[in-house]
Amino acid sequence: MKAAIIDDMVSDAEKLSEFLNNWAGKMETRLALLDWYESGEAFLQNFDLRKYDVIFIDIYMEGITGMETARRIRNIDKSCCLIFTTNTPDYGAESYEVNAAYYLVKPYCYEQLAQAMARCGKAVFRKEGVLAALENRQVFIDEIAYTECYNRKINVHMRNGEQVELNISQSELTGKLSAYPNFCDCMRGILINFEAVEKLLEDSFHLIGGGTVPISRLKYGEVRRKFLDYTYHRTRGGK
Repeated sequence: MKAAIIDDMVSDAEKLSEFLNNWAGKMETRLALLDWYESGEAFLQNFDLRKYDVIFIDIYMEGITGMETARRIRNIDKSCCLIFTTNTPDYGAESYEVNAAYYLVKPYCYEQLAQAMARCGKAVFRKEGVLAALENRQVFIDEIAYTECYNRKINVHMRNGEQVELNISQSELTGKLSAYPNFCDCMRGILINFEAVEKLLEDSFHLIGGGTVPISRLKYGEVRRKFLDYTYHRTRGGK
């Protein structure tokens, strides 16, 4: 993954760099490039199409604002992932104008950064987020609805309705998916992708496109809290 930080506050840029390196290590993702720019002008002088997969932009900077920088980025690159970082939520609505993936309000924690990276989806994980490589296809993590273990094998239910059987252990699968904030162990042998959920019911998740996934009665409180925390940060970028 190739990333850039545009922020005139050294301490903020250093903290974000630390979070990104931690995230890359947990996700087993190679952070091939991480550049820092103190202004939008400095960044734009060096920016080319497809140079970065993810760009973090502070809104309040001397010179051109982060929002104007984002508009100029979009004139060149329509597909890179933009994440705003700022001290106020006031520009959340404007971030939709440039198709920003997330809006982080400072000071934010590592978990919120991980949420933001998860929202980048295909921009990042399609390059690195492969659960398994089969003979005729790859199983991408962002395509998974949920997984279930039976007879020491894993049945992966894809979001398009397809099912794929993998010959790996539940512990190995959990180790790979637990680093993603949108995956949760909702019942013994079952991992759910919150991105595939339409709504939370009293004893199960109702999936987008139909179907339900059960939730353990003993785990319901914890699973509900994780799901509500995830959906809140995904839609609001709040603390």
